[in-house]
Amino acid sequence: MSRRSLSKRHPSLISSLPLTMSRYGLAVSLLSGALFVMPTANAASCKIPKSYYKNVACTANSSYFLATKDSGAPVALLNNKGVSVVDLSRYQKVDVNQLAGGLLPVQRSNRVGYLNMKGREVVPAMYDVLTDSQGWARPVSDGRIVVKKDGKYGVVNTANKIIVPFSAAISDIDEYQNGRARVRKDRAVSWLDKNGKTTSEPNSAANTQSTTKQSSANTSSNVSSSKQSASNRFTTLQPRKQDGKWGFVDDDNVTMITYSFDEARPFSEGLAGVRIGKDWGFVNLGGELVIPFRFANSGVSAGGSYKGQSAFVFTDGKAWIGNLKNGNKMCVDKKGDGVNCS
Repeated sequence: MSRRSLSKRHPSLISSLPLTMSRYGLAVSLLSGALFVMPTANAASCKIPKSYYKNVACTANSSYFLATKDSGAPVALLNNKGVSVVDLSRYQKVDVNQLAGGLLPVQRSNRVGYLNMKGREVVPAMYDVLTDSQGWARPVSDGRIVVKKDGKYGVVNTANKIIVPFSAAISDIDEYQNGRARVRKDRAVSWLDKNGKTTSEPNSAANTQSTTKQSSANTSSNVSSSKQSASNRFTTLQPRKQDGKWGFVDDDNVTMITYSFDEARPFSEGLAGVRIGKDWGFVNLGGELVIPFRFANSGVSAGGSYKGQSAFVFTDGKAWIGNLKNGNKMCVDKKGDGVNCS
C-alpha cells in the first residue's frame, strides 16, 4: 500500500514542474506542451518575495520558494527574503513538496538523491525514479527514506546507510510512523522497526496488557480487526493533523493522503472538504482534487450547518459552501456545480 498524494485527476501535487500563481490561488505548470493545474499548500495566501530571479513560485513549505528557468528547470531554493539558500542548478528536477527531515529530493541524470539545506548531497543521486502514485521520490519519515535500486525496494537512513536491504520480494513499503513501517511481500504483511528488524503490529496483543477478562476480550477483538484491516486496502480514511497540517490516514493509521491542508473535513459520500489558505475544495479517497479550491472560508457562518452537517460536508449529494446576501445557503453537487440547497 503506498501513500497517496493530492492530485488533479492524474498529475500529482508532488511535482517537479515549475509553478506560477493563477487567479484562483492554484499553481499552474507548463512543460513540454502539457498544462497541469495543481494546488500548492500555501497557494491561496502565498506572497512571493522580491528577488533577482525571473521565475519564482510558491511551494507547500511556506518558508521556501522555488526559482526556475523559463524551461522549468530548477535554479535555486529561496527563503522568504528572496535569498538563495540552496543551489539547484545542477539538477533536472526537485520536489520541494516532499521536503522533510531537512532533506530535499532531487533528480540528476534520472537518478534520485537528497540534499540538505546547505546544498550538500547527503544521499547521493543513485536511486531509481519511483513510479508509484505519490510521485518520483518519497519524503524522509522518522529519519528513514524508502527508495528503489535496480527496481527493488529498500530503506536507507539520512546518511545513506542501508536499513532494509533491497529485495525483489518486497512489493511495497510504507513510510515510517512512530518507529514502524509496514512492508508487503506479495500478499503477506509485516512490520519493521527503525533498525529493519521485524516487530509486532502497532495494535497487536503484544503491545497491549490485559487486566480483566473484558479487556482481554477487547484486545482479541482489536487484533482480529487489525489483521482484517491489514488484508484490506482501507475501509475509509480519517483526517489527522501532523506538524500543523492535515492529511488522511487509513484504519491502521498509515498516511494515505499527505499532510498538505490547513483544515480538513471527514469523508462523506466519498469526498472530503479540504482547505488550503483561505479556500476550500474537495478530494476523493484516491487523493485526487475533484472540485478545485475556489470556495472562500469566509463565505460560511461559524457554527452554521446544513442538514445537521457543517460546511463542506456532503449530505444527500449536496455540500453547503456559502451564503447569499439574503441569507439563503449555497450548495454544490459532487461535480462542483452550484445547486439549490433545499
